[in-house]
Amino acid sequence: MKKLNKIMLALSILPTLLTSVFLFFMNDTVPMHYNASGAVDRYGSKYENFILPAIILFMYAFYMVYTKIYTKYSTNSVEKINNNVKITAILVTSIIAAFNILQLMFLILAILKPDSTTFTDNVPFIINTVMGLMLIIAGNFLPKTKRNSFIGVKTSWTQSSDLAWYESNRAGGIAFVVTGVLTIIESSFIKGINSTIIMVTILLISIAVAYIYAYVKVKKSA
Repeated sequence: MKKLNKIMLALSILPTLLTSVFLFFMNDTVPMHYNASGAVDRYGSKYENFILPAIILFMYAFYMVYTKIYTKYSTNSVEKINNNVKITAILVTSIIAAFNILQLMFLILAILKPDSTTFTDNVPFIINTVMGLMLIIAGNFLPKTKRNSFIGVKTSWTQSSDLAWYESNRAGGIAFVVTGVLTIIESSFIKGINSTIIMVTILLISIAVAYIYAYVKVKKSA
């Protein structure tokens, strides 16, 4: 855990350091937001590139504080607590690593294409591919969580028993993995904002099916 926390800390600080260096090569004003069609609809100060690094640092700080509270006040066994904290650390580290990739992409675009009026099709592809990988990672670890109020699929009925928890998080994990794989595949063929719309649609449908499946199975076994 100590090694993983050190990696997480390094990845949390890295975007701020990279952004500080990249600012020297940027125009004072750069594209900051794109509409649904991919056209730039707002320009802003180059210093706004610190927003995502600030969010990453906040995520790290929130994780550290919340895990300390969870570890101190949870009524679960030490084994379950350590298991859930470790899985959370892996997931948060994966998310922060993904944000590092996105931040680097945004910084490179701000330098190479400061006067661009639209983003290229490669931008949604990279974003969706990273999102797909994050979903696959999350889906693989979700079923390994133990019943708790800290991480996982948490509803009144998933908390009713260990079986209900396992079935729900297993179904949720499968939904995430399926969505992640389909997102990576469809992003290779469908360009622009349509790719993102399809990703969100697949995710919502997969989660809905997973919830219904888990609920029915748990009720039948009750």
